[in-house]
Amino acid sequence: MDSSTHEQINKKLASFLSEQKSSIVEKWLENVLLPQNDPFYEEVKKNGYQTIAELIYYLETGSLDRVSNLTNKMAKERIEAKANIGDFVHNINIGRSIVYELLMCSLLNEHEKGEGVLMMQRYFDHLLFLSVKDYTALKDSIIDRKNQFIQEMHHDRLTMLGQIAASFAHEFRNPLTSVKGFIYLLQRELEKTDQSAYYFEIIQNEMQSLEEKITQFLYLSKMRGLEDKLVSVPLTTLLKEMLEFMYPRFTETNIIIHSDLSDEVYIEGDSSQIKQVLLNILVNAVEELSEWNGERNIEVKLKKAFKKTVELSICNNGNPIPDYLLENVFEPFVTTKSLGTGLGLSVCKQIVEKHNGTIEVNSKEDFTCFTIKFPTIKESSR
Repeated sequence: MDSSTHEQINKKLASFLSEQKSSIVEKWLENVLLPQNDPFYEEVKKNGYQTIAELIYYLETGSLDRVSNLTNKMAKERIEAKANIGDFVHNINIGRSIVYELLMCSLLNEHEKGEGVLMMQRYFDHLLFLSVKDYTALKDSIIDRKNQFIQEMHHDRLTMLGQIAASFAHEFRNPLTSVKGFIYLLQRELEKTDQSAYYFEIIQNEMQSLEEKITQFLYLSKMRGLEDKLVSVPLTTLLKEMLEFMYPRFTETNIIIHSDLSDEVYIEGDSSQIKQVLLNILVNAVEELSEWNGERNIEVKLKKAFKKTVELSICNNGNPIPDYLLENVFEPFVTTKSLGTGLGLSVCKQIVEKHNGTIEVNSKEDFTCFTIKFPTIKESSR
């Protein structure tokens, strides 16, 4: 078919659509899906007329360049009207069907109808593609802004929490020091009996537990790297020491330890903070397994990984961490324990990240595994 014949057919189709524009839009409005009390009803009507106008423009010029202006406007209105994308797509396809039906019932000959179907198919496919693309892009942008707002709010709350934690901890630490001093004096001055020794032991244990909680609050409130003197830390040796320290607890709770430790590796850090991380995770594993019926296992592996990195994994076969907690288990005050503070793992994460490391948790039906990675250094590095 030569170009002149093609142009003549397109003119006939454009003329036909111009004559039928009002009936097409009115029939379309009777079948579209719109939210109740749609605030953009009048705009929807205008968009229907504009859709036909753009189709006519396409038949006359062969250009689809102007369609994006229409789809962007429609996408914004559908989002503001809280219409879902399924209804949006449905409404476009309803318009397509109405145009096809009118075309097939027209007085145009079969050849002209066939050409019209092909042209309109290209137009509505392009219209539908741009509409979904614009709607999705705008929706994603809204979600991204909401997520950013939530993250900023979360960061602000954590900052405030850190300030409160620091104030709280210091307010408690000062009188606690005085109480410990007076307890020491009482122990020296009072006549010692088995009963009083037992009571003093309970008091000391409770005081130590309270001090640990205060220390956790202080860690939570500290800024990255503040007041910490980093030195070369022999991680393999440190881990062995912590396993030996925990041995009485392992024996008491019938836990079998499986350890696979590499040759000595060194990291740059604060050994006391690294000890706290190791002890916290090991104690958590012991507490979880103490309520486990069956064989109780803790598996500790330390191996050299890629690119001067060491990987430490501490796994236990106790109950898995619930899915609803797993994603936020390192956040402050998130805990699986009925009497836990939810600070331990949050402090662990802060310490690990301060040492340029990462910590992750993977919890399945048959194991829960904490994996920590640290950058390694040479033994002589300071």
